[in-house]
Amino acid sequence: MIHTVETSPVLKAAEYWKERCLLNGGSVFCDLPLWTYENFEVIRKQVIEKPDWGTQTFDEKLKLQLSSASIEVQCLSAEVRWLYYLIAANVSGSTKLERIKAAWNLSGRNFPDDHWTLSEVLEKGLVNTGPGFLAGVWAEISFIVISMCNWTQLPQDERTTLLNDPWEFAIWLESQPEGKKRQFRHALLHLLYPSVFIDCMSHKYKRSIVKALDTETLDSSEIATMELIDLDKRVKKITERLQKQYSTQHIDYFHSPLRERWLETTETPSDDENSEEDWYRKRFGDAKMWVIAPGAEARYWKDFQKTGHVRIGYDRSVGNLEDYKSRADIRQKLIDCGVGKNPTNQSLALWQFFQEIKPGDFLLAKQGRKKLLGWGKVTGTYFYDSHKKECPHSRTAEWYPLEKPKLHDSAIGIKTLTYAKLPDWNDRLANAFDLMDEAGIEKNDPIPPPKDESYNIEQALKGLFLDQIQFQRILNALATRKNLILQGPPGVGKTFIAKRLAYCLMRREDSSCVDMVQFHQSYAYEDFVQGWRPTEAGGFTIRDGVFLQFCQRATTDPNSPYVFIIDEINRGNLSRIFGELLMLIEADKRGPEYAVALTYGDPANPFNVPDNVYILGLMNTADRSLAMVDYALRRRFAFETLEPAFGKREFREYLLKVEVDSALVDRICTNFSILNDKISEDKDLGKGFQIGHSYFVPEEDADEKWYENILETQIAPLLREYWFDRPAQAKECIENLKK
Repeated sequence: MIHTVETSPVLKAAEYWKERCLLNGGSVFCDLPLWTYENFEVIRKQVIEKPDWGTQTFDEKLKLQLSSASIEVQCLSAEVRWLYYLIAANVSGSTKLERIKAAWNLSGRNFPDDHWTLSEVLEKGLVNTGPGFLAGVWAEISFIVISMCNWTQLPQDERTTLLNDPWEFAIWLESQPEGKKRQFRHALLHLLYPSVFIDCMSHKYKRSIVKALDTETLDSSEIATMELIDLDKRVKKITERLQKQYSTQHIDYFHSPLRERWLETTETPSDDENSEEDWYRKRFGDAKMWVIAPGAEARYWKDFQKTGHVRIGYDRSVGNLEDYKSRADIRQKLIDCGVGKNPTNQSLALWQFFQEIKPGDFLLAKQGRKKLLGWGKVTGTYFYDSHKKECPHSRTAEWYPLEKPKLHDSAIGIKTLTYAKLPDWNDRLANAFDLMDEAGIEKNDPIPPPKDESYNIEQALKGLFLDQIQFQRILNALATRKNLILQGPPGVGKTFIAKRLAYCLMRREDSSCVDMVQFHQSYAYEDFVQGWRPTEAGGFTIRDGVFLQFCQRATTDPNSPYVFIIDEINRGNLSRIFGELLMLIEADKRGPEYAVALTYGDPANPFNVPDNVYILGLMNTADRSLAMVDYALRRRFAFETLEPAFGKREFREYLLKVEVDSALVDRICTNFSILNDKISEDKDLGKGFQIGHSYFVPEEDADEKWYENILETQIAPLLREYWFDRPAQAKECIENLKK
């Protein structure tokens, strides 16, 4: 039961780092001022915001990324690595030292091999971090760097105040981007406050400790949804009770007799836990779930139902899959048939359809990325149907179609065939079958666990390719100014982001509180606010415009935010469309005391814009036909520029998650980053004309042909228009994208 962390050299080193670096911006190994905002900002810009997705190791990439940085920055990168490894007991001291030293050597300074924070400290460690922490080195170090960028901007007295209160510091740390996800959050809190936060790197384990050892009766759902800070406070109370019970200050949850008590609840969850994985097991048992697209745009869906089959295609020249001994053989045949240079997804789908799908497995039929068609069950083994020219690979199946397709709230997948492996697919499968249960399919089956109706930033960021800092800044600006314009080149997801901002502001996904219009050159005050309109009887009547109607709805529900989205806001004559509303939309001019009579309205009933109405404008920066935005409008709106995400980690991770081949992902990200640099540097174009990433968010199988089709039908015509007076340059850029 005794765990002697109090005398640990690791904790002494952490205290040393806290005083020299966290408080005073100094250094662990030398006298240079390393832990400063200026140095962290360089690492953020050169490493975090410009990730290298090549095949080299993290250290090899870091060497290239920081090769031109200052000595201080290079030394700081080594000390960040030291901090990252400080708690890890499952990495040898020699390995830690080698990687820290490699980063330090970039600076050309002599490495302090004999420094007391290295040898014994690195050899000891405190916690077996698990493979996730070490495999996710880039994500964990990104969290450290971004958090330190924000920390080093705090005044000295505020830093001291935060560090003197473990719970306040924990709240601050959790507020940082990825603060609720990163394992280093748990590591740092234990390193700085070992008597308050236990040596556990997993919130899952902490929840199990509470479930097994808390004396209060808590529902599983209450524990599962408990905020991390509350979870840590609950564990602290348990620790204090156990300290009295065992008459010791050193409680070790990872050794007998405590380990067995809580770990049992982690490894064998009870039947009443109502988790998504429990729901899956109850519904499908040990059978596998496969997500399948019945051809492009689901064109074979009716045939599947009529014939009682499930089929996939690809090149018919492949022939009977029973003639192949391995997936590699199928892949080579696809290459020989001209399907592509590296048909990874196609060969995997064929092999899985042939060898891995078993009778009794379940099928989820989809169209595109979000549309659900129904579900089925595999009833037979593989056979080759030579009569089917496009989809000869077949199995028998029972199908249960929906009366009408249902839209899933997030992307299901893009491959023709995908194994929905747990736990990655828990949420998507539960939500999918929830929609099907609503449609009347197998209502007697267990329903998925209830979903939290609140909408938060973490949900909003899914698939956005924005970091949390920028999204929070936009959200704050909209909440404060009440009027905001998202501007950027075509294809950066302005409309998509606008909806997420609206839902985040409302804290729920409620389209009834959101309206959207699109401005154009003929759009007028009468359309937007109020005007005379003809009647069927041949006369005229005053009719309220879309915005006035929206404001009237918002007035009846004053406690809910209402968001009005204006697409292409710079295409209209803004002064003419808004009229007297240019004054009324200002954040400090809301409410009845600023009400004015409308142009066509009754002077006895003046109008005001309600305080709960927010206006979100969208502006395309690549439209040559538009004049500059009215200055009066600029004064009333906050502006935020969105940029293409080809160089962002989130975009690349999304493409890999929806199973786009990694080599193709590299081509997309590299080719279009280079192209956008060229467009930005062109004096006749500029950054506002860059190519957005939305062109490459796939709906179906994303392979070489998909990429080439987008180039030929969407990108190439746009580039020819950009350089209509320089066709040779347009041609060169198009050819470079094909490489």
